Amino acid sequence: MINTEQQAVVLVHGLWMSRWTFFSIARSLEDQGYKVYRFGWKTSTRPFSFNMLKLQSFVNSVSEKTVHLVVHSMGGILSMRTMPNIRKQGKLVMLGSPINGSQAAKAMSKKRWSRWMLKHAQEPLENGVVNPEIFRNSCMIAGTSNGIGIAKLVTKLPEPNDGTVALVETQADWIDKHTSVNTNHFRMLFHKEVKKLIIEFLTTNIVKNKKA
Repeated sequence: MINTEQQAVVLVHGLWMSRWTFFSIARSLEDQGYKVYRFGWKTSTRPFSFNMLKLQSFVNSVSEKTVHLVVHSMGGILSMRTMPNIRKQGKLVMLGSPINGSQAAKAMSKKRWSRWMLKHAQEPLENGVVNPEIFRNSCMIAGTSNGIGIAKLVTKLPEPNDGTVALVETQADWIDKHTSVNTNHFRMLFHKEVKKLIIEFLTTNIVKNKKA
């Protein structure tokens, strides 16, 4: 077990959510001894470049030397695109992040009634993580329940999926560990097994960070 006394975790929420959606995961991490910070950002109403600068400043200003990132959905794309400018060491845990681009977002952008909902989120969600630069060990936890989600309203996702993001949208060879849990896109934020997997990944021995 790693001593978590001098370690922090920054939580980054996804599209249309708020930092309070992480309250259950935050409590579990605090119980393990981590200092937890919840990063809030305007996911669709502010330019993505503005949010990248905001996240960069937020993480770099944390006093702890080791700062892990636990991120949900589009928060994974934001974190990966910001990574080259983050100076802190630590790990990255992504929850249902469509790093290969979101089929649901692409479908929404083609429909008049839903296009306006994406605004500044359209480009990052359609393109995902492009030319990733990795400076920390990474884990992806994906949902596979094929449950209720916004994707059901606009398209048919490949199976398995979590109702919003398909499993194939979360897979990449630069991810150190990829695992899945039978849950949907939103419920993973409260799922007991997801919280267990996050803590297990963060508390294993930290190896030297890598750059792809």
